[in-house]
Amino acid sequence: MTASIGVVVPAMNSLEFLDQALGSVAAQTVPVDEIVVVDDCSDDDTEAHARRWTSVLPLKVLSTGQRTGIWGGRRAGLAALGTDLVMQLDADDMFAPHHVEVMRDAYAARPGLISPRPLTWTGRGPWRPADYTKARFPLPGDQLAQLLVTNYVLVGAMYPRRLYERIGGYRPTRFGEDWDLWVRLVAAGAEVSKPDDPSYVYRVRVSSYSSLFDKDVAQTEVLRRFLDECDSPVHRRAAKLAILQRIGPAFTEGLPPAQVSADRRRLLAEAGWDPDRVADAHTDAELGLVVRMVADDGEERVAVIGGVPERIVLAGPVRGGGWIEADVVEDGTLRRDRSSLRDILR
Repeated sequence: MTASIGVVVPAMNSLEFLDQALGSVAAQTVPVDEIVVVDDCSDDDTEAHARRWTSVLPLKVLSTGQRTGIWGGRRAGLAALGTDLVMQLDADDMFAPHHVEVMRDAYAARPGLISPRPLTWTGRGPWRPADYTKARFPLPGDQLAQLLVTNYVLVGAMYPRRLYERIGGYRPTRFGEDWDLWVRLVAAGAEVSKPDDPSYVYRVRVSSYSSLFDKDVAQTEVLRRFLDECDSPVHRRAAKLAILQRIGPAFTEGLPPAQVSADRRRLLAEAGWDPDRVADAHTDAELGLVVRMVADDGEERVAVIGGVPERIVLAGPVRGGGWIEADVVEDGTLRRDRSSLRDILR
């Protein structure tokens, strides 16, 4: 029996783009069984405009009643769907005509969390293949650990509604609501795969919801929530390394101070760093020793010493805003060959 497919479209003040989004769904080579547009208390006529498509699409139009943000729109839309599979579409994006077909086929080949390959569009000219993180795919390895490092699943993903409901669905977050969901889906056993062909059209524009936040700070909230719910030592380490990379020395706030032993000073020296430049060190029960060094020119560098036998598992300079540009990654969960955190994708 063929699985039924539904699409959820959260929309807020989306009058300018909604026709293109819904028109792209209507033009699919494989039609969807249901589509729900959720108007998040728009100031324009988004809701009324969406209703014009009810004669063309198997469409329901809902209103949140009060502004909730993207997570609330998606949650309300999913609650109204009765299909086996869910696909997501942002109101300012589009599906290429074969999108549903390639996503359906990818799910049939490997059920789980299907991340589309994106095309980008500025609103003018042709669609162009994308070459950013979410266009790529992790190397073989621990998909959950890699997903904690960087979100490689695109917003327009497909997944089974039953699994979505089992893990509790979308929940309140100011940014990263999709990443929070992907992490829990994969932790619950979903395998991530991607179709070969790019088919999700991501609109590139200057002003968007995500531009309102400091993404590193917002993503750290998602990672800390994961830590509160995770008891796997491997994945707790991965999440902590991901937080450390995003916030740098601020990670050590609240951690107990520690001394840098002679053996650990030797490790720093062997890596080419002057152990006399250590400014402070703190101990994390799962990561090991987190060391901050300050060079003569004022550049800060953070290194994590841990593992058995002890070694430097992550290190790099601290850049503006506090994030760490990791240039040494020796953590076994994250490292593939001699890759860095930025190179776990292909």
